[in-house]
Amino acid sequence: MSKREIALNQLSLWFESQKRVLPWRNDPSPYRVWVSEIMLQQTQVITVVPYFEKFMQKFPSVEKLAKASEDEVMFLWAGLGYYSRARNLHQGAKIIVSQGRFPQTRMEWLEIPGVGPYTAGAILSISLNLPEAILDGNVERVLSRFLKVDRSDGDTAYRKTLWKSSEEFVTTGHRLSIAPRVLNQALMELGATVCTPKSPRCGDCPVTKHCLAFKSNDQLNFPPKKAKKAWMHVEEKMYCVMNSSHEVLMSQRTQGAWRAGLWDLLEERPDQILVGRLKKLSEVSTQHVVTRHKIKRQTEVWQIDKARPGFKSRSGSISSDQKFQWVSVDSPQLAIGSAARKTLSAISIQKRGL
Repeated sequence: MSKREIALNQLSLWFESQKRVLPWRNDPSPYRVWVSEIMLQQTQVITVVPYFEKFMQKFPSVEKLAKASEDEVMFLWAGLGYYSRARNLHQGAKIIVSQGRFPQTRMEWLEIPGVGPYTAGAILSISLNLPEAILDGNVERVLSRFLKVDRSDGDTAYRKTLWKSSEEFVTTGHRLSIAPRVLNQALMELGATVCTPKSPRCGDCPVTKHCLAFKSNDQLNFPPKKAKKAWMHVEEKMYCVMNSSHEVLMSQRTQGAWRAGLWDLLEERPDQILVGRLKKLSEVSTQHVVTRHKIKRQTEVWQIDKARPGFKSRSGSISSDQKFQWVSVDSPQLAIGSAARKTLSAISIQKRGL
């Protein structure tokens, strides 16, 4: 048996004894694995778990998800970020239901919105136990260190080498009767819990003696560093209107807008769209970081003298299909993103201090 084959056996045995208990592992059906993998894109496991559990309670099957309204889906996704994932998941459910079955091959899964090469491989290997390659950030780190794969020939060659290595690992493991769902999840688990970016716990790694980066004491130089991401600085001017019933007015972002489908405070001056006596009370400043965006919000807080004021003519910047709703500042019960939630929290604290 080769050193690599020995390492794969050791890795699979380690996973079986050390794997974390995660809700989508209890019943690795195509639906549950698909939802979990979409949620886990760019998001940590600890954040995803409660969202996944609530999502499964509300939409236990792909049929339930397909029949849901976009508002229902966005409400459960609110705060998880990367909201195009929720819209893609909803659209994907409709496609799957219309086809009468889940995709069975990598090419079929790649036709589903929001599913890329890694996600397709993860769904097929974990739910159907097929020997399909995967490559996410955790697996990249494990393979890059284990094999000392660098970027000397450029990013394209680097990624191609890692994908080829992943394929070789899962097919070799399959030949050794190691279940693809075990081997692929073992690679992910190792990267997430042991072979971590800044402080790898090499003493706890089941394949340390086969790892080339460990042998040369070079672990922290792999994966080779990428260029630092460029931050996009965004400044937003928002308006919070409170009525005589101590509710705030929210507006749903229209299709095509950033964070489409989510509810937020007004982007228009309230005295330009609402009928009634308005008075500016204060201002609130908040900051929020999401993906590559650093968002700075300046929110004016206004008071209106009516509980349900009317709207002026919607001929200006307000879309004819724009929706508005009055909600509690402390418990809005709408699909609201993290930036808006942070603003509402600051306004609530300020309100209690007045």
